Amino acid sequence: MRTTVTWGVALALAGCGGKGSILDELTVSAGPATNDPSYAPSGEPDDSGDEPTSGSTMGSTTGDEPTTSGPSGTNPIDVLFVIDNTGSMADEQALLAKNIAALVNTERDLRIGITTTDAGNPRCPAAQTTPERGAMATGSCITAVAQGEFSFNMEDFSYACTDVCETGPVELVPTPTSEEPEPEVRPWFERTGGASNIASESVSLVQALQCALPLGVAGCGFESPLESMRLALLRAMDASTPEYGFLRPEADLVVVILTDEVDCSYNPAFDDIFSSNKVFWEDPDRPDATSAVCFNAGVKCEGPGPTYTACPAADWGSDGAPTDDPDAAVLWPVSRYTELLADIQASKTGGARVRMLAIAGVPVGFETGDSSLVFEDDPDPETNDLFGIGPGCVLANPNDPEYPQTARPPVRMLEVGASLGPLEFHSICQDDFTAAIAKIAQP
Repeated sequence: MRTTVTWGVALALAGCGGKGSILDELTVSAGPATNDPSYAPSGEPDDSGDEPTSGSTMGSTTGDEPTTSGPSGTNPIDVLFVIDNTGSMADEQALLAKNIAALVNTERDLRIGITTTDAGNPRCPAAQTTPERGAMATGSCITAVAQGEFSFNMEDFSYACTDVCETGPVELVPTPTSEEPEPEVRPWFERTGGASNIASESVSLVQALQCALPLGVAGCGFESPLESMRLALLRAMDASTPEYGFLRPEADLVVVILTDEVDCSYNPAFDDIFSSNKVFWEDPDRPDATSAVCFNAGVKCEGPGPTYTACPAADWGSDGAPTDDPDAAVLWPVSRYTELLADIQASKTGGARVRMLAIAGVPVGFETGDSSLVFEDDPDPETNDLFGIGPGCVLANPNDPEYPQTARPPVRMLEVGASLGPLEFHSICQDDFTAAIAKIAQP
């Protein structure tokens, strides 16, 4: 079912059919949110994927919005973190929190929202994973530890919180937005004109984020970073949600995805691909689906293998055949996300930009063109059954050399990122995220 793009600087990818590319050509260059899984604000899309129809805005309605006329890189930044909260991500969450000063140290005004990659999946009971579905949260990981969010397979990963978090829950002060001038407590962190929305003067924005960014490891292992991003952005445009007003027309929007897996943003109409429909399973004789479904259902690799010549994103129907009908694709088409981001870009003023930055399964040096992403089967057949493809990057594990850290190639995310301009994808297989995080605030 496999269908290896070698991704690298100045590499053009021709469109192809089958497990077919979304892009004909792609050139790569260097207030607390609710966890209630039943929560569905008016205007939020239902399982059909329809866009909100009420209370929706792109964030500028008055005509009196501020604009930025200064040089590029001086306008404020709205940062949306979409963080993988599954069992393999404890160290990466801690590293993100540890290095977050590289973003906060910018002189630019900041607004920072945080959500997870858990958008719900039939393989993950909602009562267990409490999917955020794009809801933003500002709580402390200290509370999450007490709630069992840092436990996975009976192993305690609370160090990912306690090693970096120096304070408990942080109280936020009410702030206004351009859409809602009456101050309210918002589900995001903010710094404007040097003043933050943190109530205590003894708690810095860095400290608050170091406690908020580790989100735990109890989320659904079928990560949906693109759909979680989409839901978070739609909430930011829906007047009935706490996230309303997060997006500012004069601010750059930077979506930051942290994940070691592929995107599994599926169409709920075809949730049987995780149960009875095994056309995308690597091993149909297995008793349950693995994340190989997510790779096989969203990518078309070319060549005989085990190393492939190309692996672009693809739209597949439930019968395993390619489809041109976006509503018939078992994973939501990449265009669902590129079009939303393009619409948000069109709403921007004063030269503000929409960007995507990912820390994901690409090799070290990928962002500078010093390395390329090569697709090939995993040399271990059992691991290949689990993931459907070999790792995009590997990091030696000094504590357990037999089990290095690995991350899978983020094909669908790469295509969304490429739609916004030069790629800003950094390797998750490194022990310092400072350079990647600093890049968020750079023009």
